[in-house]
Amino acid sequence: MKKFKYLINASFLLLLLSFISCEEQEEKNPFTSVARSSEFIEANNRFAIDIFKKVANEEEKENLMISPVSLSLALGMAYNGAANKTKTAFEETLNYNTFLPNEINNLNKEIIYNLTDNSQGSLFEVANSIWTEKTFPVKEEFIKTNQEFYAAEVESLDFSDSNSVNSINNWVKTKTRNKIPKIIEELSSDLKMILINALYFKSDWKYTFKEEDTKELPFYGENGTENVQMMHLTNDLSFYESGEFSSVKLPYKNDKFSMTIFLPKENNTTSNITNLLTIENWQNWNKNYTIIPIDLEMPKFKFSYKKELNNPLSDLGLDIAFSDNANFIGISDINLKISYILQKTFIEVDEKGTEAAAVTAIGFTTTSTGSSNKLIRLNKPFLFAITEKETGSIFFLGKVGMPKAEQ
Repeated sequence: MKKFKYLINASFLLLLLSFISCEEQEEKNPFTSVARSSEFIEANNRFAIDIFKKVANEEEKENLMISPVSLSLALGMAYNGAANKTKTAFEETLNYNTFLPNEINNLNKEIIYNLTDNSQGSLFEVANSIWTEKTFPVKEEFIKTNQEFYAAEVESLDFSDSNSVNSINNWVKTKTRNKIPKIIEELSSDLKMILINALYFKSDWKYTFKEEDTKELPFYGENGTENVQMMHLTNDLSFYESGEFSSVKLPYKNDKFSMTIFLPKENNTTSNITNLLTIENWQNWNKNYTIIPIDLEMPKFKFSYKKELNNPLSDLGLDIAFSDNANFIGISDINLKISYILQKTFIEVDEKGTEAAAVTAIGFTTTSTGSSNKLIRLNKPFLFAITEKETGSIFFLGKVGMPKAEQ
């Protein structure tokens, strides 16, 4: 039978950890028996495609990777504190319009449980945490909900203490097994709370690349050509081809996860393929893979990526959450808005398998009208006194019934 040889473009890691092959796992995946699970996965994948396209179309770096799963779980925690128009913006951005809040929380809890079922040979760990400034009052219901459905760890720290930065970064470092050593550089004076999701993934390939077959070969990048370590595998793999690209699925050990790779055809680029990405296309493509013998050449690669997601998420409809009009009354009676949503990712691919990690941090500050200070508005008659500090003597005592600026 004819063999196929495909040179894989390492700069195009199409939503590696978010596009888990649900279609391949449906029969043996207990998550699919949960009510509305397939609708929820479709909503999440629609969001995954939307946010990836926003990031990819504005990014100039050659290599990028985001984790929509990490992002949606972090946003899911924040959603539990949103109200009114802010809550609606979350639902529209995440495509959760048809789901009730308790359904969203239950389905995210089931997703976490399913992802972290490491009985099939792959290791996938999920951790969530809530970090609050020690003087900031957070509603108990918000804490309890995120503990119940997201297993969130809760810590109250003095954000003015430099050791607090170390505490948060050490948590991130531990949960990503040292792959992402830190997520924040400092804690600003107006920061009140940080929500963090951390993911860690490690799995061997189902079909291991032999190290002795790895050779130095040229890789033709967008900005030049360089020699890279190119791995080689000959095996029966799932394959799909369109007029714009060729695609192959690489299964991980025990088939729980897979990496889907898209190679643009001549006169096409990764940008062309990105623009073709829709949930409808994604679903149609996945129905048409056929197992055939493949001769695969694929480069080893390892990189980290960092991205602030404020603008992409605002473009998708979450802009109110970053404004003074944000409503997070479910978190605190003090007015809050999101200051930043930051994600860091890491990936390493070699002959044996893949190791990857992601961290998403959502920082909250008070709005310009939501200072934690007690508001005193002198808009009616008031008294005043002028005293001496040491003796406590009252030097002046008066009343202002109508303020005047007499000459």
